[in-house]
Amino acid sequence: MRKIFNSINALTLMLGTTRVFHPAKILKNKRVAVVGPADSAYKENLGDYINGFDYIIRINKAPYSLTSEKQKFVGKRTDILFHSFYENTTSGGGPIDFNLYQEQEVKFVVNPNNNFNGLRAHFNYYKRNLRNQRVYILPRKLYKTLIKEFGKWTPTVGYSALFSALYSGCSEVYITGFTFFKTPYADNYRDHFKDMEVNKNWIEEQQIHNPDLELLQFIKESEFIKTKTSTKVILDKDLENIVENYRKFLKKDEHE
Repeated sequence: MRKIFNSINALTLMLGTTRVFHPAKILKNKRVAVVGPADSAYKENLGDYINGFDYIIRINKAPYSLTSEKQKFVGKRTDILFHSFYENTTSGGGPIDFNLYQEQEVKFVVNPNNNFNGLRAHFNYYKRNLRNQRVYILPRKLYKTLIKEFGKWTPTVGYSALFSALYSGCSEVYITGFTFFKTPYADNYRDHFKDMEVNKNWIEEQQIHNPDLELLQFIKESEFIKTKTSTKVILDKDLENIVENYRKFLKKDEHE
């Protein structure tokens, strides 16, 4: 009986507090920084530069590792947090802590997965917490566009954040801390997966995400945005090199 009562309460809270996050309305004509969890975000002291953007987007567990030392590299605010709403510590988004988010001035907590599994994770969050707190989910139409080329694969939360920013109509987007699993996580994010081989094996075992497909799609989407819109796309040096090397690999593969 208690389980039924909790489920009814959770559904009521979910329906009453979940709103749709529209990147094209919120980020349009804004300068946006998307900061991922890879070690590439910590090569240069760009904290002040990142703090100068209108919106800073981070991913999953990022607020937990945003120490004063790291802020020198990646800024101090978290305006928008994209989170899977899976709170497990092994590979999920990590605990959702609105007290911490308030300290970091988080304005939007967004679940990008507007599908059955994503909505179930959303619902289970409310069952665990029964918290009257506004959260957001991506529009169904945008999500369907996002996953169009992924087939059986589910885009990572990080890719969903990148896609949302690229197609928001923002004036400028700076991307750092994304290497599509070509380099390790930064310290204190998912230290148990910092070993590249361990992380690769985990991803292959799970059969949920496809990093190489994400990289290919990111290259296509970012090139489209660069050439067809007025949005300025800036990549950190590591991602620039990864993209360039992947282009060369694709060209070589075409000629063989």
